[in-house]
Amino acid sequence: MNNKNDSSDRRIHKRFEVEEGAFSSLRGPVSKLGQIMDISRGGLAFRYIDTGVYPDSSFELDISLSNNGFHLAEVSCKAISDSAITNEFHSSSITMRRLGVQFAELTHNQASQLEHFIQNHTMGEI
Repeated sequence: MNNKNDSSDRRIHKRFEVEEGAFSSLRGPVSKLGQIMDISRGGLAFRYIDTGVYPDSSFELDISLSNNGFHLAEVSCKAISDSAITNEFHSSSITMRRLGVQFAELTHNQASQLEHFIQNHTMGEI
């Protein structure tokens, strides 16, 4: 019997790999900009440069694409994980982190834009 209890066992929504050029930016007193790693209808994960200052548990973020002008603004969410990422470039002194967020209640317009993003700017289920 396997008692494995990882985050994939608790997921409600399918996660999708995001195309290159998708970014998330946190609003508020702690602002962060990072590349989106994956997204679902319930949340997303993005990587950012570790500056030693971390976001509060609840905040708003924006989702944007650098190549076509897509912009989903002021999405309320909460942090569910924030962890260091193994450095791919051993010679680099930059430390990266992965922030996983869960979306709060989306407006009808936000939900529609998120659905459009998932259908048109992802590369398949993870």
